[in-house]
Amino acid sequence: MAHPAGPALTQEALVELAERVERLCREHGRGGQLVTLLEEAGVEDLLDEAVALATAADYAPTRMRQVLDAIERALAAQGVHGLTRPDRAFSALPGVQSSAGGATSAHVCPLSRCTRGEAEQGRCALADRPLESIPLDGSGRGRP
Repeated sequence: MAHPAGPALTQEALVELAERVERLCREHGRGGQLVTLLEEAGVEDLLDEAVALATAADYAPTRMRQVLDAIERALAAQGVHGLTRPDRAFSALPGVQSSAGGATSAHVCPLSRCTRGEAEQGRCALADRPLESIPLDGSGRGRP
């Protein structure tokens, strides 16, 4: 199904979208409750489309935002609000501390589609892949 590209998103909108994709990934990885809610709303195809968009080589951020907005509307009708909306509270990456050798790392989205960063290994539920380990000591490659 082709969708118009629409206007390009600003950098701020792209950051917010990445945060929303992270939240969707985390919720999807929690054991099926999200799927059940979307099935009850009759819009489980939206999750399938979000997964396809997140894992596509040719990422379409404008369409991803539209799909996430549609998921939000469907869930709001069931009394679930703000599922993919980022909270703006800051906290340091849990568990990441400099060691004596200075070799610290974080695990991040393997698709570079979201803002997820964790000290421990985890999985991207949307891509069904492990998070990518990157060094935090400045010796590794940069991320887009």
